Amino acid sequence: MSGVQSGSRRWWLLGLVLGVVLVHAWLTWSMAALLKDMQTSESPGIKPMEATYLSELKLSDPPVLRPSPPLAKPGQPPRQQAAKAMAQAASTPEQPPPPAESESASEPEAALTVAEAASPAASPASADPILPVAESATASEPSQAPGPPFVWPVATRVSYKVRGYFRGEVHGSAKVEWVRQGLDYQVRVNAIVGPSFAPIGSWHLISAGTITPAGLSPKRFEQVDRLLIRTSLPRTVVFEEEQVVLDSGERVARQPNMQDASSQFIQLAYQFMMKPEALKPGNTIYLPLALPKRAETIAYDVVDEQVLDTPIGKVPTFHVKPRKLSAEGGVLPVEIWFAPGLQYLPVRILVHGKDGKSYMDMQMERAPEQTKTEADAARPTPSN
Repeated sequence: MSGVQSGSRRWWLLGLVLGVVLVHAWLTWSMAALLKDMQTSESPGIKPMEATYLSELKLSDPPVLRPSPPLAKPGQPPRQQAAKAMAQAASTPEQPPPPAESESASEPEAALTVAEAASPAASPASADPILPVAESATASEPSQAPGPPFVWPVATRVSYKVRGYFRGEVHGSAKVEWVRQGLDYQVRVNAIVGPSFAPIGSWHLISAGTITPAGLSPKRFEQVDRLLIRTSLPRTVVFEEEQVVLDSGERVARQPNMQDASSQFIQLAYQFMMKPEALKPGNTIYLPLALPKRAETIAYDVVDEQVLDTPIGKVPTFHVKPRKLSAEGGVLPVEIWFAPGLQYLPVRILVHGKDGKSYMDMQMERAPEQTKTEADAARPTPSN
């Protein structure tokens, strides 16, 4: 009898050991597959530009666009670069009329188009060259307007705390970053829901392109999403001279001033600097977007002015909301609160989920960080 019990115990122990070995083997295989998936899916074709942040933005008068010489690329004389920029601006086709829904806008002329931008005028060179800017054709004398002159910064980062709802209350963090090298730029949007060491989900968007007198001209956009341990393949949008290649391979016409899901944040801010009067409740701004699944012109309504309580105090903002809140096109719709006193940066972003119930509310959690010029970027970071 004891022999039978001893044999049963041995078989039970053997089965337990085999079960543990199989579980460990499965976990090892799963982690290896996950790491491989992360490496293949989250390694974008766009190599991120590096940046060092040296200062914090403080509330001030809204920046003003003033004519100035362009910043030449290495090996190219500034005069040649300026001539090229002006030729591009002059050859830009006119903006097509807004969609039929624009008839309800209180001031249709508030639509911002590339055709409204004038080429930059020449002025004496400075120690920190200012990149080419475009003036609104209807703007008053920019040289007499209050506020500091706008200079495209080398790098800017806005950090957000995230709260929202996805099958329950969730929390996380997010960042919107702007980095440039000469006339080349990147706009990066990264959001994480859940703890950073074990996120429930994450979204990584990056746009790369060139700065022109009319603002940003994207060349490539990439997006990678993750939900639990499932990571999507990178979704891309490639901007050619006359066409845009969507993630499916479909080609669509490239509209003037067309942006992607990442560059739209900075382009809208730049357009508000071009034409501050557009930021008036009741006005509508039309912006062509090339999304992974489709291209369309989005109508952004300026809803109202709001003063937000933030870690740096009360910040006056303008609430801008897309008229269409569906999730079609591969990118979720966003409401944005722009702060003129913080270089028109988005200090709050509200993302709506596909089901109409889930959302992600990103609110600025500290002062925006910035490196303003190449000279600033070259200075060593002070040690504590």
